[in-house]
Amino acid sequence: MAHRDVTRPLKPRPEINFAIPSSVVSEAPGLREKTRKIGYIGRAAAIFRVTEVIVYRDDNPDNEYLVYLVLSYMEVPPYMKKALCPRSNLLKYVGLLPPLKTPHHVWPHVFNTKFREGVVKEARGSYSVIDVGLEKPAIVQQRLQIGSRVTVKLVRDEGRFYVADLASRDDVDLYWGYVVTRYSSMKSMIEDTRKRYDLVIGASKKGKLVNELEDELTKRFREISKVLVVFGGPRKDIDEIASSEGFNLSKYCDYILNFIPRQGTESVRTEEAIYAVMSILNYLREKATQQ
Repeated sequence: MAHRDVTRPLKPRPEINFAIPSSVVSEAPGLREKTRKIGYIGRAAAIFRVTEVIVYRDDNPDNEYLVYLVLSYMEVPPYMKKALCPRSNLLKYVGLLPPLKTPHHVWPHVFNTKFREGVVKEARGSYSVIDVGLEKPAIVQQRLQIGSRVTVKLVRDEGRFYVADLASRDDVDLYWGYVVTRYSSMKSMIEDTRKRYDLVIGASKKGKLVNELEDELTKRFREISKVLVVFGGPRKDIDEIASSEGFNLSKYCDYILNFIPRQGTESVRTEEAIYAVMSILNYLREKATQQ
């Protein structure tokens, strides 16, 4: 078999994204610990090349908004946060968040890419000045909206600035961060995502053992483009959240799977489950691409 560079974070196929309840932060004692917990989730999203993190409300709107806000803040490149992220007391402890260091904003040589995320700082005549987080700005021969976020491709170095072309995320072959979507309930979330995702998996200790379906899942992963994993919260499993909203979740899920058989603790925290589940699914995705 030819050598494959598995260290390069290519755009994922299939995309494997996840949905989490707003109650994921409900047991954290204060804003500081809530922020720290959300930080673990944001890092998991980046590590496993998640393109959409979904937050569904299962307790109160304040928690839903906090999870949405902090995850969104994390995804924005550091040099763009001041321009793009609104001031909020809810972001008081973002200094505790671990940096994501994803391909769209680290030094270009790290992932060998000429694409960058940037924010428009000036627009003069027929060109715009873009802050791309490097030692000098990029110039694009288009007049763009000041303060807007853009993807560019660095074409050449002109000494005092880079000449760049406006690009689309579709042009980039690497993982390029995630978006955060939120819903007012699990039911509204699952009804909408069933229209957008090819496969929906519920993660629950009450489900079938994932190892029993390894070959089947690997085969499915070769045939589809988008997978969603639904997680429960600290007090209620996914079926219990659905039941409290008056519907049967199994009717919406293709699989309900146990990813941690014989768990050695009474319960597994949502942020812990995310790492366990996504590790296994990432393995299956890579296995699918090799066959």
